Amino acid sequence: MSTNIASIEARNEAVVRAFLKGWDDLDLDACLAQVTENMVYLNHPHEKIRGKQAVGSMIGSIFAPAKKVHFILVTVLAKGNKVMTERLDQWDWDGKGYTCKLPVCGVFELTEGGKIFEWREYYDNQIWLDQGGPSLVPQPT
Repeated sequence: MSTNIASIEARNEAVVRAFLKGWDDLDLDACLAQVTENMVYLNHPHEKIRGKQAVGSMIGSIFAPAKKVHFILVTVLAKGNKVMTERLDQWDWDGKGYTCKLPVCGVFELTEGGKIFEWREYYDNQIWLDQGGPSLVPQPT
């Protein structure tokens, strides 16, 4: 592996880690600083969410009821402009501890400049709902 590829992969991993750290800190601005304006979020089995503003609204809707969030990174793999994460996402909804513990696999694709332009998540949505996670289906306004 050339030094150039290794440095790109290290940068991309750092970007994804900064994005996920924003979740731990409930800091929407820190999350959105790592993404492109036209990013796409695909949270299986839901419909794609397109655009930084729409993704920010979705993230904010999850942050709102959360007292604490902590993402445990089990595995992080970078290959070129893709970063894959295996995580245990933990949520405290009522201030009584992490009652929602969700195994997640995430795939992030980054631009040549090191911004996330596509983010895909794979997990069991029923676990999320059974453990108190809010609906991720956009509600009519």
